[in-house]
Amino acid sequence: MSILRIARDKKFKMYALTAILVAFIAVPSFGLASRHENLYVNAKASGMEDGSREHPYAKIGSAIDKADSNAEIHVSKGEYEENITLKKGIKLFGEDADSTIITAKKDKWATVYMKDDSEIDDFSIKGGHEGIFIESHAQANIISCSVRYNDGDGISIEGGDTKKANQVYIGKTEIRNNDRAGVFVSGPRRVVLMDSEILDNKTDGVDFARGVVSYFAGNSMKNNGGSGLVVTLDGSDIWTKNNSFRDNSREGIEVSSFGGAGRMNVAKAKFVGNHNYGVARLQKGGTAISIATWNKNLTFDNKAYFATNGLGNISNILRAN
Repeated sequence: MSILRIARDKKFKMYALTAILVAFIAVPSFGLASRHENLYVNAKASGMEDGSREHPYAKIGSAIDKADSNAEIHVSKGEYEENITLKKGIKLFGEDADSTIITAKKDKWATVYMKDDSEIDDFSIKGGHEGIFIESHAQANIISCSVRYNDGDGISIEGGDTKKANQVYIGKTEIRNNDRAGVFVSGPRRVVLMDSEILDNKTDGVDFARGVVSYFAGNSMKNNGGSGLVVTLDGSDIWTKNNSFRDNSREGIEVSSFGGAGRMNVAKAKFVGNHNYGVARLQKGGTAISIATWNKNLTFDNKAYFATNGLGNISNILRAN
Protein backbone atom coordinates (compact mmCIF):
# COMPACT_ATOMS: atom_id res chain seq x y z
CA MET A 1 0.00 0.00 0.00
CA SER A 2 3.06 2.31 -0.01
CA ILE A 3 2.21 3.43 -3.54
CA LEU A 4 -1.12 4.78 -2.40
CA ARG A 5 -1.86 8.24 -1.22
CA ILE A 6 -4.13 8.13 1.81
CA ALA A 7 -6.98 10.63 1.45
CA ARG A 8 -8.01 11.71 4.94
CA ASP A 9 -8.39 15.45 4.70
CA LYS A 10 -11.47 17.38 5.67
CA LYS A 11 -11.93 18.63 2.14
CA PHE A 12 -12.82 15.13 0.95
CA LYS A 13 -15.28 14.62 3.78
CA MET A 14 -17.01 17.89 2.99
CA TYR A 15 -17.05 17.10 -0.73
CA ALA A 16 -18.53 13.64 -0.12
CA LEU A 17 -21.25 15.05 2.11
CA THR A 18 -22.06 17.72 -0.46
CA ALA A 19 -22.21 15.11 -3.21
CA ILE A 20 -24.62 12.98 -1.21
CA LEU A 21 -26.89 15.97 -0.74
CA VAL A 22 -26.71 16.74 -4.46
CA ALA A 23 -27.66 13.16 -5.22
CA PHE A 24 -30.75 13.29 -3.06
CA ILE A 25 -31.74 16.69 -4.42
CA ALA A 26 -31.66 15.08 -7.86
CA VAL A 27 -34.47 12.73 -6.85
CA PRO A 28 -37.89 14.28 -7.42
CA SER A 29 -39.83 15.33 -4.33
CA PHE A 30 -43.20 13.72 -4.88
CA GLY A 31 -46.15 15.84 -3.96
CA LEU A 32 -44.23 19.11 -3.78
CA ALA A 33 -44.20 20.03 -7.45
CA SER A 34 -47.27 21.29 -9.25
CA ARG A 35 -48.28 19.08 -12.20
CA HIS A 36 -50.44 20.08 -15.13
CA GLU A 37 -52.10 16.67 -15.43
CA ASN A 38 -52.05 13.00 -14.56
CA LEU A 39 -52.57 10.41 -17.30
CA TYR A 40 -53.11 6.67 -16.97
CA VAL A 41 -52.13 3.67 -19.08
CA ASN A 42 -53.29 0.05 -18.88
CA ALA A 43 -52.31 -2.64 -21.39
CA LYS A 44 -55.77 -4.20 -21.00
CA ALA A 45 -57.64 -1.00 -21.88
CA SER A 46 -60.34 -1.18 -24.54
CA GLY A 47 -63.08 1.06 -25.83
CA MET A 48 -62.81 4.79 -25.25
CA GLU A 49 -59.34 6.01 -24.28
CA ASP A 50 -58.86 9.49 -22.84
CA GLY A 51 -56.11 8.88 -20.29
CA SER A 52 -58.37 9.08 -17.24
CA ARG A 53 -58.39 6.42 -14.53
CA GLU A 54 -61.68 5.14 -15.91
CA HIS A 55 -60.57 5.15 -19.56
CA PRO A 56 -56.78 4.74 -19.67
CA TYR A 57 -54.70 4.56 -22.80
CA ALA A 58 -53.57 1.11 -23.91
CA LYS A 59 -50.15 2.36 -25.08
CA ILE A 60 -47.59 4.46 -23.24
CA GLY A 61 -46.80 6.31 -26.47
CA SER A 62 -50.43 7.40 -26.79
CA ALA A 63 -50.29 9.01 -23.35
CA ILE A 64 -47.00 10.74 -24.15
CA ASP A 65 -48.41 12.12 -27.41
CA LYS A 66 -51.31 13.71 -25.51
CA ALA A 67 -49.35 14.83 -22.46
CA ASP A 68 -48.57 18.42 -21.63
CA SER A 69 -45.12 19.36 -20.40
CA ASN A 70 -44.61 18.23 -16.77
CA ALA A 71 -47.34 15.59 -16.94
CA GLU A 72 -47.16 12.46 -14.80
CA ILE A 73 -48.04 9.22 -16.58
CA HIS A 74 -49.00 6.24 -14.40
CA VAL A 75 -48.70 2.81 -16.03
CA SER A 76 -50.38 -0.36 -14.77
CA LYS A 77 -48.53 -3.65 -14.82
CA GLY A 78 -48.31 -5.45 -18.14
CA GLU A 79 -45.97 -5.74 -21.12
CA TYR A 80 -45.86 -2.82 -23.55
CA GLU A 81 -44.25 -3.53 -26.91
CA GLU A 82 -43.15 -0.10 -28.09
CA ASN A 83 -40.26 2.34 -28.31
CA ILE A 84 -40.99 5.56 -26.44
CA THR A 85 -39.55 9.06 -26.27
CA LEU A 86 -40.02 10.89 -22.98
CA LYS A 87 -40.60 14.50 -23.95
CA LYS A 88 -39.31 17.41 -21.90
CA GLY A 89 -40.78 17.36 -18.41
CA ILE A 90 -42.55 13.98 -18.64
CA LYS A 91 -42.43 11.70 -15.59
CA LEU A 92 -43.30 8.03 -16.18
CA PHE A 93 -44.23 5.80 -13.23
CA GLY A 94 -44.71 2.04 -13.46
CA GLU A 95 -46.65 -0.12 -11.03
CA ASP A 96 -43.47 -2.07 -10.23
CA ALA A 97 -40.33 -3.02 -12.12
CA ASP A 98 -40.97 -6.77 -12.08
CA SER A 99 -44.33 -6.61 -13.81
CA THR A 100 -44.37 -3.31 -15.74
CA ILE A 101 -42.29 -4.06 -18.82
CA ILE A 102 -41.39 -2.04 -21.89
CA THR A 103 -40.04 -4.25 -24.69
CA ALA A 104 -38.72 -2.53 -27.80
CA LYS A 105 -40.88 -3.00 -30.88
CA LYS A 106 -37.97 -1.84 -33.08
CA ASP A 107 -34.73 -3.36 -31.88
CA LYS A 108 -32.52 -0.93 -33.81
CA TRP A 109 -33.78 1.95 -31.65
CA ALA A 110 -33.44 2.64 -27.95
CA THR A 111 -36.34 1.21 -25.99
CA VAL A 112 -36.62 4.51 -24.08
CA TYR A 113 -35.24 7.85 -25.31
CA MET A 114 -35.08 10.57 -22.63
CA LYS A 115 -35.16 14.32 -23.19
CA ASP A 116 -34.56 17.12 -20.67
CA ASP A 117 -36.24 17.01 -17.26
CA SER A 118 -37.68 13.54 -17.80
CA GLU A 119 -37.94 10.65 -15.37
CA ILE A 120 -38.71 6.94 -15.40
CA ASP A 121 -39.48 4.87 -12.28
CA ASP A 122 -40.28 1.19 -11.67
CA PHE A 123 -40.04 -0.37 -15.13
CA SER A 124 -38.25 -3.26 -16.77
CA ILE A 125 -36.73 -2.02 -20.02
CA LYS A 126 -35.43 -4.46 -22.60
CA GLY A 127 -34.97 -5.47 -26.21
CA GLY A 128 -33.71 -2.23 -27.77
CA HIS A 129 -30.44 -1.20 -29.36
CA GLU A 130 -29.93 0.57 -26.04
CA GLY A 131 -32.24 0.14 -23.09
CA ILE A 132 -32.25 3.87 -22.34
CA PHE A 133 -30.61 6.66 -24.34
CA ILE A 134 -30.27 10.09 -22.70
CA GLU A 135 -29.70 12.95 -25.09
CA SER A 136 -26.95 15.54 -24.77
CA HIS A 137 -27.47 18.12 -21.97
CA ALA A 138 -30.69 16.43 -20.75
CA GLN A 139 -31.37 16.28 -17.03
CA ALA A 140 -32.85 12.84 -16.34
CA ASN A 141 -33.75 10.52 -13.47
CA ILE A 142 -33.84 6.71 -13.63
CA ILE A 143 -35.12 5.16 -10.40
CA SER A 144 -35.86 1.57 -9.34
CA CYS A 145 -35.74 0.16 -12.86
CA SER A 146 -34.39 -3.05 -14.40
CA VAL A 147 -32.53 -2.46 -17.67
CA ARG A 148 -31.65 -5.78 -19.29
CA TYR A 149 -31.23 -7.82 -22.45
CA ASN A 150 -30.59 -4.92 -24.81
CA ASP A 151 -28.45 -5.30 -27.95
CA GLY A 152 -26.04 -2.49 -27.04
CA ASP A 153 -25.50 -0.57 -23.79
CA GLY A 154 -28.03 -0.79 -21.02
CA ILE A 155 -27.98 2.98 -20.45
CA SER A 156 -26.18 5.25 -22.92
CA ILE A 157 -25.63 8.88 -21.89
CA GLU A 158 -24.62 11.31 -24.61
CA GLY A 159 -21.83 13.72 -23.76
CA GLY A 160 -22.67 17.36 -23.15
CA ASP A 161 -21.54 19.36 -20.14
CA THR A 162 -21.18 18.98 -16.37
CA LYS A 163 -23.67 21.59 -15.20
CA LYS A 164 -25.79 20.59 -12.21
CA ALA A 165 -28.89 21.54 -14.18
CA ASN A 166 -28.06 18.77 -16.67
CA GLN A 167 -27.31 16.01 -14.16
CA VAL A 168 -28.25 12.38 -14.77
CA TYR A 169 -29.31 10.47 -11.65
CA ILE A 170 -29.51 6.65 -11.62
CA GLY A 171 -30.61 5.06 -8.36
CA LYS A 172 -31.68 1.63 -7.09
CA THR A 173 -31.54 0.21 -10.59
CA GLU A 174 -30.50 -3.21 -11.86
CA ILE A 175 -28.53 -3.10 -15.13
CA ARG A 176 -27.72 -6.56 -16.41
CA ASN A 177 -27.24 -8.91 -19.37
CA ASN A 178 -26.80 -6.16 -21.94
CA ASP A 179 -24.66 -6.93 -25.00
CA ARG A 180 -22.27 -4.04 -24.37
CA ALA A 181 -21.69 -1.93 -21.24
CA GLY A 182 -24.18 -1.59 -18.43
CA VAL A 183 -23.75 2.23 -18.44
CA PHE A 184 -21.77 4.15 -21.06
CA VAL A 185 -21.10 7.91 -20.85
CA SER A 186 -19.61 9.13 -24.13
CA GLY A 187 -18.29 12.53 -23.02
CA PRO A 188 -18.38 15.17 -20.30
CA ARG A 189 -21.49 14.82 -18.11
CA ARG A 190 -22.48 15.04 -14.45
CA VAL A 191 -23.68 11.61 -13.33
CA VAL A 192 -24.82 10.39 -9.91
CA LEU A 193 -25.05 6.60 -9.76
CA MET A 194 -26.12 5.08 -6.44
CA ASP A 195 -27.32 1.85 -4.84
CA SER A 196 -27.47 -0.06 -8.11
CA GLU A 197 -26.46 -3.53 -9.34
CA ILE A 198 -24.49 -3.67 -12.61
CA LEU A 199 -23.79 -7.27 -13.53
CA ASP A 200 -23.43 -9.81 -16.31
CA ASN A 201 -23.00 -7.23 -19.06
CA LYS A 202 -20.88 -8.46 -21.98
CA THR A 203 -18.31 -5.65 -21.84
CA ASP A 204 -17.74 -3.22 -18.94
CA GLY A 205 -20.11 -2.59 -16.08
CA VAL A 206 -19.74 1.22 -16.25
CA ASP A 207 -17.61 3.15 -18.76
CA PHE A 208 -16.89 6.87 -18.19
CA ALA A 209 -15.19 8.81 -20.97
CA ARG A 210 -12.92 11.72 -20.10
CA GLY A 211 -14.50 14.77 -18.49
CA VAL A 212 -17.12 13.04 -16.34
CA VAL A 213 -18.06 14.51 -12.96
CA SER A 214 -19.58 11.79 -10.79
CA TYR A 215 -20.58 10.69 -7.33
CA PHE A 216 -20.63 6.88 -7.44
CA ALA A 217 -21.76 5.13 -4.26
CA GLY A 218 -23.24 1.91 -2.95
CA ASN A 219 -23.04 0.05 -6.25
CA SER A 220 -22.20 -3.57 -7.02
CA MET A 221 -20.27 -4.36 -10.23
CA LYS A 222 -20.14 -8.11 -10.72
CA ASN A 223 -19.46 -10.68 -13.44
CA ASN A 224 -19.10 -8.17 -16.26
CA GLY A 225 -17.24 -9.29 -19.37
CA GLY A 226 -14.78 -6.39 -19.16
CA SER A 227 -13.96 -4.31 -16.08
CA GLY A 228 -16.39 -3.30 -13.36
CA LEU A 229 -15.68 0.43 -13.83
CA VAL A 230 -13.63 2.08 -16.59
CA VAL A 231 -12.52 5.69 -16.13
CA THR A 232 -10.52 8.10 -18.27
CA LEU A 233 -9.02 10.39 -15.68
CA ASP A 234 -8.28 13.44 -17.86
CA GLY A 235 -10.74 16.24 -17.09
CA SER A 236 -12.75 14.00 -14.76
CA ASP A 237 -13.73 14.53 -11.11
CA ILE A 238 -14.99 11.25 -9.65
CA TRP A 239 -15.70 10.40 -6.01
CA THR A 240 -16.64 6.87 -5.06
CA LYS A 241 -17.73 5.26 -1.81
CA ASN A 242 -18.92 1.84 -0.60
CA ASN A 243 -18.76 0.09 -3.98
CA SER A 244 -18.07 -3.60 -4.60
CA PHE A 245 -16.15 -4.96 -7.62
CA ARG A 246 -16.33 -8.74 -7.84
CA ASP A 247 -15.53 -11.43 -10.39
CA ASN A 248 -15.22 -9.14 -13.40
CA SER A 249 -13.38 -10.65 -16.39
CA ARG A 250 -10.75 -7.90 -16.41
CA GLU A 251 -10.17 -5.31 -13.68
CA GLY A 252 -12.33 -4.19 -10.80
CA ILE A 253 -11.50 -0.60 -11.84
CA GLU A 254 -9.49 0.40 -14.91
CA VAL A 255 -8.15 3.95 -14.76
CA SER A 256 -6.50 5.49 -17.84
CA SER A 257 -4.70 8.82 -18.14
CA PHE A 258 -3.15 10.77 -21.03
CA GLY A 259 -1.48 13.07 -18.50
CA GLY A 260 -4.13 15.77 -18.24
CA ALA A 261 -5.52 17.10 -14.98
CA GLY A 262 -8.12 14.88 -13.35
CA ARG A 263 -9.17 13.48 -9.99
CA MET A 264 -10.57 10.21 -8.63
CA ASN A 265 -10.94 9.07 -5.04
CA VAL A 266 -11.82 5.51 -4.02
CA ALA A 267 -13.26 5.07 -0.52
CA LYS A 268 -14.41 1.94 1.32
CA ALA A 269 -14.26 -0.25 -1.79
CA LYS A 270 -14.08 -4.05 -2.05
CA PHE A 271 -12.17 -5.79 -4.86
CA VAL A 272 -12.63 -9.53 -4.87
CA GLY A 273 -11.97 -12.19 -7.49
CA ASN A 274 -11.43 -9.93 -10.49
CA HIS A 275 -9.55 -11.86 -13.17
CA ASN A 276 -6.78 -9.30 -13.67
CA TYR A 277 -6.08 -6.52 -11.14
CA GLY A 278 -8.30 -5.08 -8.47
CA VAL A 279 -7.25 -1.67 -9.87
CA ALA A 280 -5.23 -1.19 -13.08
CA ARG A 281 -3.48 2.10 -13.86
CA LEU A 282 -2.92 2.66 -17.58
CA GLN A 283 -0.82 5.41 -19.10
CA LYS A 284 -1.84 6.45 -22.59
CA GLY A 285 -0.09 8.86 -24.92
CA GLY A 286 3.61 9.47 -25.47
CA THR A 287 4.61 11.50 -22.40
CA ALA A 288 5.53 9.60 -19.25
CA ILE A 289 3.40 10.37 -16.17
CA SER A 290 5.26 10.34 -12.87
CA ILE A 291 4.22 8.11 -10.00
CA ALA A 292 3.85 11.27 -7.90
CA THR A 293 1.23 12.57 -10.35
CA TRP A 294 -0.61 9.26 -10.33
CA ASN A 295 -0.64 9.21 -6.53
CA LYS A 296 -1.95 12.78 -6.47
CA ASN A 297 -4.74 12.24 -9.01
CA LEU A 298 -5.88 8.74 -8.00
CA THR A 299 -6.26 8.31 -4.23
CA PHE A 300 -7.54 5.62 -1.90
CA ASP A 301 -8.57 5.63 1.74
CA ASN A 302 -7.19 3.02 4.15
CA LYS A 303 -10.38 0.92 4.10
CA ALA A 304 -10.00 -0.65 0.66
CA TYR A 305 -10.33 -4.45 0.78
CA PHE A 306 -8.57 -6.68 -1.76
CA ALA A 307 -8.76 -10.45 -2.10
CA THR A 308 -7.97 -13.08 -4.76
CA ASN A 309 -7.58 -10.72 -7.73
CA GLY A 310 -5.81 -12.68 -10.45
CA LEU A 311 -2.80 -10.41 -11.19
CA GLY A 312 -2.68 -8.49 -7.95
CA ASN A 313 -4.39 -5.70 -6.07
CA ILE A 314 -3.12 -2.49 -7.69
CA SER A 315 -1.01 -2.56 -10.83
CA ASN A 316 2.19 -0.73 -11.55
CA ILE A 317 1.83 1.98 -14.19
CA LEU A 318 1.07 0.07 -17.39
CA ARG A 319 1.56 1.44 -20.89
CA ALA A 320 -1.44 1.16 -23.19
CA ASN A 321 -2.15 2.28 -26.74
